[in-house]
Parts: sequence; C-alpha cells; structure tokens
Amino acid sequence: MQIPETITWKGKQYEVPDMETLGEFAFDSVCETPDGDTVEPDHPDSWLSILGLI
Repeated sequence: MQIPETITWKGKQYEVPDMETLGEFAFDSVCETPDGDTVEPDHPDSWLSILGLI
C-alpha cells in the first residue's frame, strides 16, 4: 500500500505524516488527527483510520 503525500480532510489539505511517525502512533497507542487532536488509534478521525492502516 502506498501512502499519499497529502489528503483532503474536512475540506482542508493536510500533509500526511511519514511512516516513522505513523509507526509511533501505532506503537504508543495514541494518535493524532490531521488537525492535531489526540485520539486513540482506532478513532475514525485518527491518521491510522483515515489512511486505512487499521
């Protein structure tokens, strides 16, 4: 699976975190949303969910 460089979420363009950061989100059991909120990795607005990684 190839990760896009950017996504449009809620009408705004966001740069997708690199694979190292995404791995940290999964390992730490804490994830961010594109707009910087902290949520659990399986939250629908988490980077991991948005990108279909979980």
